[in-house]
Order: sequence, then C-alpha cells, then structure tokens
Amino acid sequence: MNDRKQREARLRNRESGSWGTVSTWYFHCVELVFRESEKTVPAAQPSRWVYAGLPVLMTGVEAFLVEHQQMLNDSSGIETLAGVDPVREVLKLYPLPDELRRDLDALIEIRNLIVHPSQVPFGKAEWPDSLQRLCERKVLDGNIPQSGTHALALLENHRLFAWAVEKCAETLDVVADSDPERSWMFRGSAGNLWRVLKPAVGSHGDEPIASFPSP
Repeated sequence: MNDRKQREARLRNRESGSWGTVSTWYFHCVELVFRESEKTVPAAQPSRWVYAGLPVLMTGVEAFLVEHQQMLNDSSGIETLAGVDPVREVLKLYPLPDELRRDLDALIEIRNLIVHPSQVPFGKAEWPDSLQRLCERKVLDGNIPQSGTHALALLENHRLFAWAVEKCAETLDVVADSDPERSWMFRGSAGNLWRVLKPAVGSHGDEPIASFPSP
C-alpha cells in the first residue's frame, strides 16, 4: 500500500495491538539540537541549528496531537484527525488563546519555509506574514527580505528557537488541559518539551513515557 494511504488508514481505522508515545523522542531530538544552538549565544553567532530544530519541534507537536486524540480515547467521532489533516486545522479543536494561535500559525509557516526551500528573489521586497509575526514578537531582527535566501538567513537566531519551544510547550499545556480526565498524563508529556528550556539534567527521554494497548 502507498505509504501515505497506509499512515492515514492506521489513524482512521484503529486496529488492536500495542503502541506508545513518540512525541518524547522528537522532543529529545529538539533538546539535543537546542543544546548545540545555545553554544552560539556567548559568541553572538548565527545559529543554523534552527534549521534542524524547528521542523523536528513541529513534528513533535503533531505527534503529541495524535497521541492526545488516540490514546485512552475513542477517536472514531473525530472528523479532523491529527496526522491526517493539517496541524493548523487540528489545533482549531482546542481553546488556544488568539495570540498563541497566531504564534503557532507563524511557526507552521516557518517550518514550511525551512523544509520547502524557495531561495530565489521575491521580485518585490516584502515581509512574509510569518516573519512579520516574528518581528512583532521581538524574536527576529533584520531588514525586509529580498529573497528566499535572505528570509532563511533571518531565522539563524537562537532567541527564535527558544521562543518557538516555549510557544509549542504552552500549546501542549492547553491541549492537555482540554481533557481534565487525562490532563495529568499529557501534562507529563508536555514536560518533556518544557525541559528543553532548562539546563540539561539526567533523563534524556530515550524511551516512551507510556505505552497502552489499543482497545
């Protein structure tokens, strides 16, 4: 079966069997990249680690949403499915504050800017909406980009990386708290991302935090 069709079929038609969380794996990768990015701060150097960290960060958020919809939960009535539908649409199912939703919309587009490069000139110099949002949030410096190359270069900023992690962690908390009966479990999962912003400690998140059999 086509890979994409198989992925969608797994999410739409749950089969019996054991499975576990993987969002913590992605967030562990984010933490490893974040530690390298931090090293650029004392020397005021650009951080190209952002190009590696932000896409994995957003993938971890999507994995968390899949887990929230599917784990210890009947997902058969959910029309907008994480892992199938766009993350932006899935997030509309949760009560994110307007400002946080705008931040996540920008981060989704920044992820797209990184993984779908279009480095050629703009023709007319202007701020893409996502970069404009980052400027408003004081996490991006620089002049109006003239090309895709210039837009990518503006992202080489550890401050942006740290802000992105914080906004994604805040989003996970909102998602977790949307279901009071399971919030304790998903708050624990969100903690794997909050930890990235703290000094490195013993646990590295190598293993799933939980594993549950399917109904």
